[in-house]
Amino acid sequence: MSELQIRPAVAADAAAIQALYIRVAEEGGGLARQPAEITTDYVHTFLTRSLATGVALVVERPDGVGLAGEIHAYSSGLQIFAHVLGELTVAVHPQFQGQQLGYRLFSALLANTRRQYPHVQRVELLVRESNGRAIALYEKLGFQQEGRLLGRVSVVPGQFEADIPMAWHAPL
Repeated sequence: MSELQIRPAVAADAAAIQALYIRVAEEGGGLARQPAEITTDYVHTFLTRSLATGVALVVERPDGVGLAGEIHAYSSGLQIFAHVLGELTVAVHPQFQGQQLGYRLFSALLANTRRQYPHVQRVELLVRESNGRAIALYEKLGFQQEGRLLGRVSVVPGQFEADIPMAWHAPL
């Protein structure tokens, strides 16, 4: 795993990020969007906002073909939420899952947030209640569950599950 280096994302990574997200979405359960919903506009929007007001990190695959992972979060732009980064999304290519890459990406995101945005006191995310593996990872990183948004996620027509809002709070 040591050959996988985390680096800041750049605008030129957009196509590789889109390909990664589509691949992860095809596996199911990891991303909220379906593959067809991962459009160029979607990626451009979150990448532009993350580069301007947040953090975006990527990990290139060792073979040089695409990305092994990506994580981003950004500010909403509202003054009352200036201390918050949200819209956090992480994607790890299925070939690299279970190798601590998600943990490394989150750790780097939180470290970069503290360094670049010392005024940020909170990083937020949402996770499906059925994604126990992700919840355990987030808790290991210091995120706390803050409730349950009942019936928020449509699993299949007529079947719903809760989203769990979680937040990391900067140490005092």
